Amino acid sequence: MTHKRKQGAGREDTAVSPGANATRSTSASPRVAVVGAGLAGLTAAWRLTQAGVEVTVYEGSGRVGGRVQSVVGRLAPGLVTELGGEFIDSTHTDMLALVREFGIPLIDTQVDSEHALVPSYFFGGRHYSEAQVITEFAPLAARMRADMETLSPDISATSHLPLDVEFDRMSIAQYLDRAGAGGWLRALLDVAYATEYGADIGEQSCLNLLSVVPLDTSAGFSIFGDSDERFKVLGGNERIAHALAERLDGRVELEHRLVAVREHSTGLGLDFVRDSGSKSIDADFVVLAIPFTVLRDIELRLDLPPSKRHAIDMLGYGSGEKLIVGLGSSVWRDQGRDGGAYSDLAFQTGWDSSRLQEGGSSYTFFLGGATAKQLSTGNQATRATEYLREADALFPGMQQSHTGVSVATEWCINPLSRGSYSCYKPGQWTTLAGWEGEPAGNLFFAGEHCSLAFQGFMNGAVETGRKAAEAILAKLQ
Repeated sequence: MTHKRKQGAGREDTAVSPGANATRSTSASPRVAVVGAGLAGLTAAWRLTQAGVEVTVYEGSGRVGGRVQSVVGRLAPGLVTELGGEFIDSTHTDMLALVREFGIPLIDTQVDSEHALVPSYFFGGRHYSEAQVITEFAPLAARMRADMETLSPDISATSHLPLDVEFDRMSIAQYLDRAGAGGWLRALLDVAYATEYGADIGEQSCLNLLSVVPLDTSAGFSIFGDSDERFKVLGGNERIAHALAERLDGRVELEHRLVAVREHSTGLGLDFVRDSGSKSIDADFVVLAIPFTVLRDIELRLDLPPSKRHAIDMLGYGSGEKLIVGLGSSVWRDQGRDGGAYSDLAFQTGWDSSRLQEGGSSYTFFLGGATAKQLSTGNQATRATEYLREADALFPGMQQSHTGVSVATEWCINPLSRGSYSCYKPGQWTTLAGWEGEPAGNLFFAGEHCSLAFQGFMNGAVETGRKAAEAILAKLQ
């Protein structure tokens, strides 16, 4: 079995250059509608627009960006805080291509000033070094390596063997039990993967772990393999969404909530509700760039294949939330630490969300699974006080440094997201993986949930938006 998040790295289906695939039919101009003004929908619309195709984007909320949302000055003057998607990996070629295309600067978290700082693994009231993690992890890594060698290289709903199914049906918790993983290492993997995918490890397929976890630690320990979380957008990731929307020049219709998709003799029909009433439009091609958690509650009067219906209805989604606190200083840096933390404390994981920014300081507590759901429904001020008190054991002085300001996300209860990002439950690799992005006639799908290589990442959204545009252009040629 290969690492899922390595798939696609270096392949020929990398980001399309501006103006590529511009050839199109000379017949009457097609009617193209994109539903969802997140990165996937905006990218699809922009690539089609570059090719001379007229597109209209319909967005249910009053803003563009979807699950990418940057706020400025909420925690400190001038400080940019990411409420949604935050990091860009070195392998995220589509995202990096957009950044270059629009001339948007990046923050590189691996500059020289950061090399001496170390992450924190804090369990049982003590810090563990990276060397200790590697030593403790070695026997489990050997077991995982042996298991991965017995599995198919690329597992999906249409390509798998009986042994793949057996592993797929096993949760991460069951796998770690079987492998004899215990102690603080087990606790580390628990919080890491509960927050990485947004689901408790008893509720996700063990292939989520095996496809990502690093087995070669000779160059250090990276708990999510190739995912280096190296870059952030200077000024906020939402700059990318705004740059795309600006280039679409008024072709984004906000506050249009989709309620039905209809199939008729001349194409597809879309029904929306707005504050001012209902609206219906017809289109020859439609790109649905919204989460399946939302799509499954929309009336689909379509002849969809059973596999597509199954993917829409059943795809798992994680619950990941952030509680971000304003601080007077980044106390962890004076202690030789970069702020990245995994712990058995109430907040699970966290990082320095003000890293390499000018101005004030902030810290993001990142929660997954049941802990995230509790944040969405509980008293956020009480949670902030609790997390800061516990974090003081990890980074002394942090509680005293709190400015009293905090902000929490609510992706789990937002009606236009209903979760953070997709996460395969036990059994879903071999029953629906790969069906998410499959088109149905002239109906196309895009979003992080449609990406095989970059599920859950902003890059997955941009990649699948590009591919949806390319598929429509191919039909028009």
